Amino acid sequence: MGKRSYKQNCALARAEDVIGDRWTLLMTRDLLISPRRFNELLESLQGMGTNLLASRLKALEADGLIERQDVTRKYALTQRGWALEPAILALIRWGLTHGPENQPGDHHRDDWDLLALKALFQAGRAEDLSVSVQFDAADIEGWARIADQQMTIGLGTIEDPDLGIGGTVKELFLGVGKPTELLSQGRPETLQRFMSAFALRA
Repeated sequence: MGKRSYKQNCALARAEDVIGDRWTLLMTRDLLISPRRFNELLESLQGMGTNLLASRLKALEADGLIERQDVTRKYALTQRGWALEPAILALIRWGLTHGPENQPGDHHRDDWDLLALKALFQAGRAEDLSVSVQFDAADIEGWARIADQQMTIGLGTIEDPDLGIGGTVKELFLGVGKPTELLSQGRPETLQRFMSAFALRA
């Protein structure tokens, strides 16, 4: 395991020892969306230098949170890393409600909205809903699936989606015009059921 900065007999302090460094939670955010290569992480994490990213990746590997896949050479979360997901989704909800306002010029990536959408997913609203959705826009090719009152997300394409969206998550939920105007595949009533599974306010 890595360093023990706080040396406190407290579970929160021990967690902070592992994930409290700057950028670590944001790296984990990106890997919750999809495994990534070094350069893909560097592109997403603007302002983080190559040396620092390499150091953080090495530390997260040592702590057993990530691993480098042999075939793709992408970094991916281990089971221990995935255990952080509920805490990160809760922090996203907190940030949406209590965080400072976005400022003009703030860096944003459309794939981050997939994870924000997952944070706002309401299992009780999904009931017997089973639907897969493909998002296709200039800066994102990603997907979301709801089945058995659970939601999964990822980058790339999903086979035989029930809904095709010619836009981003933000454009679907917060854009001008009707959501059905972005519908390139599937039924409007299915889209309505998908959208109703989320609480737009955390």
